[in-house]
Amino acid sequence: MFRPLTTLLVLCLLLAQNSAMASSPHRWIDSVTLSLGKDNDSNETDVIRVGFQNRWKHTWFDGGAWFLGGYWDTALGFMESDFGSDNELLDLSLTGVFRFQRDADLSSGLTPFAEAGIGPHLISDTRLGKRDLTTAFQFGSVVGFGVGFGERGQYELSYRFQHISNGDIKKPNDALDLHLLRLGYSFD
Repeated sequence: MFRPLTTLLVLCLLLAQNSAMASSPHRWIDSVTLSLGKDNDSNETDVIRVGFQNRWKHTWFDGGAWFLGGYWDTALGFMESDFGSDNELLDLSLTGVFRFQRDADLSSGLTPFAEAGIGPHLISDTRLGKRDLTTAFQFGSVVGFGVGFGERGQYELSYRFQHISNGDIKKPNDALDLHLLRLGYSFD
C-alpha cells in the first residue's frame, strides 16, 4: 500500500530539510508534518500526507499564557480505497490554519493547542472507490487538537478531522470525512 508515493515523500522530506537548513531568515518552510489516516465510512480509504508549514508572523491575544496564531499548510496527499477500479488519487492543498495554543515558554515541556482551518484542494481524480467527488477543485476544512513537546517544543502530535467536498458546485457531492493522526517537526 502507498508504494507509488514513497519516492515522492522522500523527495519532499529532503526538500524540507534543505530549506530548513538554509541560513536565510526568510525561508518558507518552518516545519514539516506526516499524516496518516482513514475515512469514517464504508469506502475504506487510507490517507498519507506530507505537509509543509509557514507560520504567520502575527499573533493575537498574546498577553497571557495562551495566544492565537496561525500558519499556511501546504500538503501533498495520497488516498487509496479498497473499492472499484478508481481507487487512488493525489490531493494538493493549501490551508490557512488558526491555532490557539499555550505559550511554550510558560509550559512545563508540553504545549497543548487547538486549531481550525479551511482552504482549496486539487485532486487528480474525481472518483475514489464508491465516492463521486464530481470536480477536481474541492474545499477542505480541518479541526484538530494536539500537543507540542521536546526540548525546544520542536515535535508535535495531533489529531485532525478533515472534511473535503466541492461545496455543492456540482452534484453529486460525495464528500470525504477523514480522521488523521499527524506527527510534526519544527526546524526552529
